[in-house]
Amino acid sequence: MSRVRRLVKPLLSALIVLCAGFFFFKAFERNWASVRAHDFRIAPAFLLGAALATLVTTLLATYAWHSALNSLSSSKVTFRQSVAATNVSGLTKYIPGKIWSYALQIYWLDGLGVKKALIVYVNLVNLLISMGVSVMLGLVCLLLSHVDFPARLLLLALLALLVLDIASIWFSHTILNGLIRLTNRVFRRNFAVFDVKRSLLVELHLIHLAAAVTSGLAAYLFCYAIGYRVDLDRALVVIGSSILADVAGFLAIIVPGGLGVREALMYAMLGGQARGSLALVLPVASRMLNMLVEILLGVVALRLLRTLLASKPSPAQLAALGSETEAAKPSVLG
Repeated sequence: MSRVRRLVKPLLSALIVLCAGFFFFKAFERNWASVRAHDFRIAPAFLLGAALATLVTTLLATYAWHSALNSLSSSKVTFRQSVAATNVSGLTKYIPGKIWSYALQIYWLDGLGVKKALIVYVNLVNLLISMGVSVMLGLVCLLLSHVDFPARLLLLALLALLVLDIASIWFSHTILNGLIRLTNRVFRRNFAVFDVKRSLLVELHLIHLAAAVTSGLAAYLFCYAIGYRVDLDRALVVIGSSILADVAGFLAIIVPGGLGVREALMYAMLGGQARGSLALVLPVASRMLNMLVEILLGVVALRLLRTLLASKPSPAQLAALGSETEAAKPSVLG
């Protein structure tokens, strides 16, 4: 049975990516006239602005990870080491198997005295906060626009998330510890429970909110970079759809990097075929920009990686990573 599951997951992942690719191919084929009619004048200033906003988004997420890890660990890491650990391991999101990022972080940081369980814990807390804040900001953008979305449903979802988020901060100790105990019971592990202060959770919320804002700003600037002029209503839809589509890509566990899932949802929220070539071009082109920034930052992070490899753990420690990271599989979403 385990062999069948190992085969089914990559096959299903490849099928989803191929279906998404085929969908966009047919969509471009049907709308090729409108795509060709658009004047694709690259605006270097806006393109640079979009790239910088994407870079700032990634570095803010890195800083949130760095702040949480140092607040909960007696062993401190520098921001350079955090950039190396998170942004090199982050490139593995395009590789099937979802545990590689955690495994590499554990492998590199173990020599610095950082507990394996803490690395999983910090990633989980940051991921949940990032997704929650991003979804709420995306819903606010869609609600403030005058585009025909189900406003009552979006408002109810926003209020429910807001109440849940406030409760999670106020009762953080009970909720987070309960999640860890549930994980230990279900996966028969023994992850430690860490005391997360409310002040740290508020700080992480603010950092991830700033990251979500810069992520949406990057999508907005990229519209102008490729020759699209969007009014305020349209800008709010672009920002909201980009943020929500990124979250959907994280939640698509079996698809490497959310390829196809993010683009399809963004296409739908931008109005699809009825809205012209922007709904087709922006999801695909912005993915290319994001990947380029990730690769360039990953190259820089590789140069910083030497500070971590100086304390590389032994082969025996590396062999133990499989059992330590297996419990993280359901939680790694992107």
